[in-house]
Amino acid sequence: MQESVRRIIEAEESKMGLIILNAWYGKFVSDTSQKQEKAKVIDVTVPLQCLVKDSKLILTEASKAGLPGFYDPCVGEEKSLKLLYQFRGVMHQVISADTEALRIPKQSHRIETES
Repeated sequence: MQESVRRIIEAEESKMGLIILNAWYGKFVSDTSQKQEKAKVIDVTVPLQCLVKDSKLILTEASKAGLPGFYDPCVGEEKSLKLLYQFRGVMHQVISADTEALRIPKQSHRIETES
């Protein structure tokens, strides 16, 4: 998988395409009252980059746990997919519910950076 990811990244870099910088899947804990509960997430950067075709990533409404390279880190709990990606040299970020369809890149995911 690593070798095909390297080739995909090289192809995407050459055309200023879609590069997945970080991808996490699982249950994210943000509420401070739940501090004792650890976030249960897995790094899915490599498997997602493998799914990029022609500078696009399209995921269906099915659970992401069924995707190649994924597994369910917290069975029976609500999960999300958090992505940090670069498209045309600009950073983007999105959080998607487990069974929500996702198409990237999208202008609405853009992270505004101070210049």
